[in-house]
Amino acid sequence: MSDFVSVDKLTLAYGDTVAVPELSFGIGKGELIALLGPSGCGKTTTMRAIAGLMTPKSGTIRIDGRDVTRLPPSLREVGLVFQSYALFPHLTVFENVAFGLKMRKAPNIRERVMAGLESVGLRDFANRLTPDLSGGQQQRVSLARSLVVEPKVLLLDEPLSNLDARLRLEMQMVLKDIQKKTGVTMIFVTHDQSEALALADRIVLMKDGRIVQSGLAEEMYSAPRSRFAADFFGFENILPGRDGGLLAWRPTAIRLGDGPHEGTIRGMSFGGDYRTYVIDSALGEIKGSVRAGLPAFGEGEKVRFDLPEGEAVRLEAA
Repeated sequence: MSDFVSVDKLTLAYGDTVAVPELSFGIGKGELIALLGPSGCGKTTTMRAIAGLMTPKSGTIRIDGRDVTRLPPSLREVGLVFQSYALFPHLTVFENVAFGLKMRKAPNIRERVMAGLESVGLRDFANRLTPDLSGGQQQRVSLARSLVVEPKVLLLDEPLSNLDARLRLEMQMVLKDIQKKTGVTMIFVTHDQSEALALADRIVLMKDGRIVQSGLAEEMYSAPRSRFAADFFGFENILPGRDGGLLAWRPTAIRLGDGPHEGTIRGMSFGGDYRTYVIDSALGEIKGSVRAGLPAFGEGEKVRFDLPEGEAVRLEAA
């Protein structure tokens, strides 16, 4: 697949402080990728540069084969969706969605706005004022406003972070459905690995302005290559292997109740389907999970456990 969006040796800085040094990656047409990482890793800065809201120190950005590195946002054919919605409270839903089309003096505004509202399930809300909508509905209006101008790339910066858990799941389904129907290329910025796994075709994991690992969502989840990636995707037990490398296990891979190792239960957290125990042992702190329906261990109780080597992931780098 050829790159529809190409970022090549992009360097971004705030004054003399370099936030992103010589970053390079590509995105295929119609692909939904997630820029994932902790706060301050450079993911939003990278998105702002693609949008034209930040001027690079060096490097190039291409969209559909065109160099847009120095173009203003209005000439890049990108849509932007922010976590804050950025809607006009004194305008109706219809007027908010129509705003960009009116600025462009586009034809067939009414038909395009109503089609956009239909795509996000808000056709019957066209005459409502946006403050009268729920958070999820407001985010749908923001999506429709970005989509009706038919962008080549849709950029979403933590768009679901202000929603509660139920609405986040609902909006994830909306985004997937929109991407499937429109085929628009999407770049989704998030710090939430579960959100990235649920939405993205491919994940780009960042740390300190650099790419740590990128790949298909299932590959990133099951085969992290570094300690940072392993920890980010839930491999909370990382120990030295016999050959000097590192092995990593998820808490659900640890077998509690029997095995060659022994420790003391220091704490427990209940997560619905599983109880996760923190165990002090000669190997250090171990986290092991068991199904909630099984007998529970008590704090201070001695427990034996096993670290099945067949369940471990071998890490290539610290």
